Amino acid sequence: MEMSVVVMLSLLLCFVNGNMFSSSTQGSLNTDIKELEITNIRSHVNVLKDNYHDLLKRVIDNENTIEFLKKGKQYLTNEIENLRRQLSCEIEAISTCFLENQTSDESFTECVNKTEVVSVCTFESKVEENCVFYNDESGLDKKNWWRNSGGTSTGNTGPSRAMAGNYYMYIESGFMGYLENALLVSNSLQPDAKLCLSFYYHMYGSDIGTLEVMVSSLGTSQTIFTRSGDQGNQWYHKKLYIQPASNLQIMFNGIVDEMYCVFGDIALDNIMLFTGECGTEINEASTQTTPP
Repeated sequence: MEMSVVVMLSLLLCFVNGNMFSSSTQGSLNTDIKELEITNIRSHVNVLKDNYHDLLKRVIDNENTIEFLKKGKQYLTNEIENLRRQLSCEIEAISTCFLENQTSDESFTECVNKTEVVSVCTFESKVEENCVFYNDESGLDKKNWWRNSGGTSTGNTGPSRAMAGNYYMYIESGFMGYLENALLVSNSLQPDAKLCLSFYYHMYGSDIGTLEVMVSSLGTSQTIFTRSGDQGNQWYHKKLYIQPASNLQIMFNGIVDEMYCVFGDIALDNIMLFTGECGTEINEASTQTTPP
């Protein structure tokens, strides 16, 4: 009897101890599983972060590439437009030379050889390799000509668009005082033959001042073109012969000659300078007769 009780107590003790051991082991296993799950989640999050950063970098790189391609496309567009206008200028000069000398012994080849494009300013780019005109920095003027696209900052004056392309140069009269001027001047030139200066001008507004074209050589200046007052809301074409001279400079002078000048913006576009014949003037922007 006593032996049976001892055996039963031993079995009961083993059962109790066994339950206590199993509970501790199960808790330890649960902790290990949770820690493993947390580790796996952290690893997964890190992978997602790396993927996100990689994707973000690729997006930024693609955006930079797209922006670079856009700028490249705009640059090529501007270069093509500049080349088109230069070729147009050359063709016009050669054609004029040939047509005006059909009765002479001057051949088409001779016209080609005597025609040289000195400058083409389309203003489609801030810096143009073939343009010899720039804002004067010598202090002879008070203000600058501004490169612009679309309309000027003041209504009822200035052009609403460029003569050709997207950009042109203009003086903002609202920022200029009485009798202040802005000079667009050429490099010093050494032409061996007479030059033809071709340009478009726009003078629209109730306070329009004066536009002058001057030539300077060896300290002597001469005004070869002047226009004052409102000429209507359109572009006009003008061609001027310029005789060869040493250290020749050509200047476009925009002048404010109203005491309170708000509506007086004057604009220039498509300035070309070449040797040879000028030919006839044309007004591509309007059917209105070009002022003399």
